Amino acid sequence: METGAEREVKARILDKGPITFAEFMSIALYHPRGGYYSDGAALSNHRDFYTSPAAHPAFGALVAVQLARMWELLDYPRPFYAVELGAGSGILARGVVDYAAESLRPFSEALRYVAVDRSPPGGLCAPLRRLVSDAVPLKGVVGCLLSNELVDSFPVHLFEVRDGRVLEVFVELRDGVLRETLSEPSTPLLEERIRERGLPLREGCRGEVNPRVGPWMKEIARALQRGFVLTIDYGYDAEDPHPHDRMQGTLETFYRHTSGGSPYQRVGAQDVTAHVDFTAMISEGNLAGLRPVLLSTQADWLGAMGMGRMIADVRKQELDQPVRDANLMAMRELVKPDGLGAFKILIQEKDTGVARPERLLPTPSERRAPLLRREHAGLMKNKYPHAAFQTDELTGYGIPGVQTGEAPLHEV
Repeated sequence: METGAEREVKARILDKGPITFAEFMSIALYHPRGGYYSDGAALSNHRDFYTSPAAHPAFGALVAVQLARMWELLDYPRPFYAVELGAGSGILARGVVDYAAESLRPFSEALRYVAVDRSPPGGLCAPLRRLVSDAVPLKGVVGCLLSNELVDSFPVHLFEVRDGRVLEVFVELRDGVLRETLSEPSTPLLEERIRERGLPLREGCRGEVNPRVGPWMKEIARALQRGFVLTIDYGYDAEDPHPHDRMQGTLETFYRHTSGGSPYQRVGAQDVTAHVDFTAMISEGNLAGLRPVLLSTQADWLGAMGMGRMIADVRKQELDQPVRDANLMAMRELVKPDGLGAFKILIQEKDTGVARPERLLPTPSERRAPLLRREHAGLMKNKYPHAAFQTDELTGYGIPGVQTGEAPLHEV
């Protein structure tokens, strides 16, 4: 059945000819009538994928631990604003605010959490402020602007190398069917980004360029008076050669927890996403006045925030065995090196004086672990068999010269 988003794509092509993939992706994801994110249903019920805060509330709790440390580094401002961009269903917001209230006083008394999304975020708990916007509609923020799996949903331009030339992928309508066609680039950004990164121009290779990153970094820098930017997403940087070896780029679709379908099928009914170029984010952030402090994997970062101590706490709590197993399995998902643990964490700063990642480490302490609730994804029950998780998988690391008892953070 044709969705409103697909009808809009076809109408635009009939009106003005082939459109860029970026325009196609924008309609597929965000068109008010039938776009994938237009009603929030895909996120609220984990229909096609689940995010880290939906996997287990320990994720939101450890984000709260990081925010509390940032509050200390800023000399305890009141209020401390945590502005989540792309708040979606609000599950991360709830995880952060609940854990702060239970375990991180007096930080929780200073915390003012602001949830920003294109659609009114749902399922949120007080004390929260909700803003409906696809931009960064704030100024004078002292605190942290954060996002989780937002940048990967920014529409991207696609390119392909033919006869040694960079051509752009456009979407056309042929015999009533959406198809690709190649033409001259609609923006010089494609060739500029390829030149900057020194990417190999192998015949037939494809890739993506995200034109929204630069303007987004500028919006964030204008909104942030003093503090930090925390970006969590899947992607790559200049030290990671893997994406450069992918002849077909990193564009993916997700439908019913399965990836790999054509983006031109189920338009508006499936997610379309591309891996984040963190080298470009750091470069654009520098231009906007945001200095990188940390680029890490999610597994290392969660370990540094205290995941090992939370694992140990779950093992000590008096829980029925199925409940304990479900929680340990979900927490394991957050740090799996070939899954969510491979996501990247980028922390940038503005006017804080914080230059080294070890300053972001919290004081080691016991970490009371929150437990799964009904709104979480239920990974143990729905998808994964039981497997034991050893706490020592998250220990045994250290920053040279720094004794923390937690996993390390590495410099950018």
